[in-house]
Formats: sequence, structure tokens, C-alpha cells
Amino acid sequence: MSKDGAEPSEEVEMDRLDPGVREIISIVSEYLDDVENIASLDNFSDGTYTENDASAPEVYNYLCDNTELARDLHGELKDQLKHHGDVTIEDVRDAQGNIPERDELKATVERANASNVVPQDADEESVSDNTEQISLESNSVDLIVTSPPYWRKRDYEIEDQLGQEKDPDDYIDNLVDALDRWREFLRPHGSVFINIGDTYHNKSLVGIPGRFVRAAQEADWIVRNDILWAKDNGMPSPAKDRLVPRHEHIIHLVRNDDYYYDLHGYSNAFGNGSNPGDVWHMNHDRNTGGHLAPFPEELAQRAITLACPPSVCQKCGNPRERIRERGLDDLDTSRPQAERAIELYEQSDLTEDHLRAIQAVGISDAGKAKEIQDGAGSNAEKVQELADEAKEVLGGYFREFTFPQWTTAGWTACECESPEYEPGLVYDPFAGSGTTIKVANELRYHSWGTDLDTSNFDQNQSLARYQE
Repeated sequence: MSKDGAEPSEEVEMDRLDPGVREIISIVSEYLDDVENIASLDNFSDGTYTENDASAPEVYNYLCDNTELARDLHGELKDQLKHHGDVTIEDVRDAQGNIPERDELKATVERANASNVVPQDADEESVSDNTEQISLESNSVDLIVTSPPYWRKRDYEIEDQLGQEKDPDDYIDNLVDALDRWREFLRPHGSVFINIGDTYHNKSLVGIPGRFVRAAQEADWIVRNDILWAKDNGMPSPAKDRLVPRHEHIIHLVRNDDYYYDLHGYSNAFGNGSNPGDVWHMNHDRNTGGHLAPFPEELAQRAITLACPPSVCQKCGNPRERIRERGLDDLDTSRPQAERAIELYEQSDLTEDHLRAIQAVGISDAGKAKEIQDGAGSNAEKVQELADEAKEVLGGYFREFTFPQWTTAGWTACECESPEYEPGLVYDPFAGSGTTIKVANELRYHSWGTDLDTSNFDQNQSLARYQE
């Protein structure tokens, strides 16, 4: 029992906390250094402070004497609270749908040069002194999520590293050559998400993302999106004659038009049910595991939710896909109008046939209704009568039933006689500290990585948060 008689709270391990919560703790601990602090950070938001108080904690007095530092802390915490915490791991899991349960998941980073990798089952002619076989088979990967070393940004002092080419065009050529290596591993329905940043050289932006997009297109890749990663806590810059960069690019590539894509699940997890758009507001994770340049866990969460099938038949390689349908009264009750519409419907004698009639007729008082509504202007007399009855009871709230939300009716199944379903497999060629592997396991997917330096990856840490 605690002093006030309450039961002690269960201890929560740090690695099981939501990433946003962990980042807040990391930020505060850097400033407070385990000293209890009773100060309100809002005291510092406008640069004002109270006089030192001998009875107040040490950190409080320190922040009073360093108001610029206090303002930075105040702003950084606000940024983190703004962009984290709304979406939890459980939210993302729920959005994925059914995923085969496995007692053991793949979670390994192999030492290999991502630019020279070939599949385990590659023929002898494909294996040479300039290639490295890894333990992944061809046509086994459902999604690639990676962040290659940026051009001329960091020298990892590793032989044959990508990113230290003298010319940016050489860097792009090498990156596209690596991309073609990865093509062998990727299933036909697979996608590639590459996080790529730009570089200043001779006072000018080089335009690396644009150069890469053009080169990938010339190499017969389809560019589906150029996503902007907008961040509020990027690295500071000493430059006084330009704005500090606060965005990076995430390029979504596919091999053909028939790729797996679950916008429904993604929108439910990261949007309001509609298409959330191609700007992702994410801050850097502060717990980097010692690696110099990890991308945030949320980046991997988003890519996996969008483009990695939760269940894939190992016999034919086909993914199970979501079957969607529109219900009759599945409305977005976060909107007061929709909530009131359901209330009126439930209090009335209207039937489901009335709702079907509303959907068939459409919003008759909207200018383009007959152009955009299926069946508008060509309904049977009985349907029109039912719609009119419903509109009389519901008033203007009938419009809410015109576009009910999509729901999941089930998942497709392959035509194999005895299908063998496994979770999708996510591969990160430049695994680094293993962010992609950790997130994939956390979401119950298989994962694999390669890197020239595997010392930053801890397999036990990767799997720890997957365990229930």
C-alpha cells in the first residue's frame, strides 16, 4: 500500500510505452536530470520568470536563470504533444485486420552490403565476387522500408559505403543499382518506401530526391507518391541566409499497377476515415539506440499499415485483401450532425428500405447529384416514395445517410487447396539500429534487415515489445 492507502501502480517498462510517451520522458529527463520539478512550463513561454526560491527544486531555479533554454523546452514539448500520442500501437494493430499468429517472428539483421545483395536461391551465374548472398529468398518480401545514407552527409568510415561518392549522379546511379538488386526479393504486389533527404553543396540544394525519382522512373519503377515528412524538431542549422530544412522525402515505388494497398486501414489509423494526404507530420525519435541517423518509428508504422499485407499465402504468394462494403447507418458519429441523424432515425418508424432509398436517390438538392450519384434521377416510383418519407422525418439530416462509412466485410482467400498463411515480411536493406525490424515485429509482421554495421541492432530488443 502507498501512503495514501492506494494500491501501487504496476511498473511499466520503458520499451513497452507508446513512442510518443517515451519521447516526452526523454525530453524532460534531459532537462530535469531526475530532479523533481514543480514549475509550470507555461511560466516560461513568454520569457517571464519568477525570482529564485531557495526552497524550490534546483532545476526550477536553473530554468528561471536560463529562460531561452526554458522556452526551447516549452516549445519542444508542445511539438511532441501535438504530433504524438493520438495514434497508439493498438490503434495501428486494429486497423491492420486479421494477421496470422506466430509464436516466433523473423527478426534479424545480416551483415551485408545492401548495394550488392542477391537472394539465397540465386543461380550460380548471379553470384560473383561483387555480390553477397543473404538468407532471404527471391520473391519473398512484401514491403521494403528503408533510409539509405544521404549523399555527403555522414561518413560512417565503412568500406564500400553508399553516400560518399564525389558526384551526386554517381550516388543516384549506385542507389538505383541497389534498388534493382532489391527487385529480386520483392513479390509482385510489393512496394518500396525510401526515405531520402537533400544536401547543400556549394551553397545550393543538389536536388537529390528529384534526381532519384527521375532515375527510378527510367529504371522502370512506378512512382506512386512523393510523400513529405514534415518535422518540427529537425536538426538546428548555423545558416543565417536561408531557412532551416524541416522536411524530407519518402518515395513510394512499385513494380506494377497491381500492388497491395490498404488505404482503408491506414485512414482509420492515421486519418479521419478519409484519405489523409501525402504530408506526414512526424518528429524524430529521441531514443536513437546509439545510431546516428534513425528515422522515426511512426514512419515505419505508416508504410507498413499502407502497403504490407497482414496475411500472405506461402504457396501462391497472393495476399489476402480487405473486402469493403458500405453499411446503411454506419455514420461518423464524431460529427454532431451524424449523431443527430442516427438519433432521429432510431426514434422513428423508418426502416432500412428507407435508408436504401435515400442512398439510391442521393442528395437531390445538390447541383451535381445526378452526375455523381449512382441511380440518381432513374429510380422506381416506390423508391422515390420511400426516400420522400425518410426526408420528411429526418429533415436535412437525411444527407448524413447518403454517404455512410465503409466497413470491412471480410478478407479475400487464395484458390490454393490448402493455403498456408503467414504474416507479411518487411525488409530494410539499410537497417541501422533496426527501427523497421522493431516496428514490424511490434505490429506482428516478419522482418529482415541488412547493414554493413550490425553492432547497433539488438534482436532481443526488437522482439521484446512484440511479446504480450
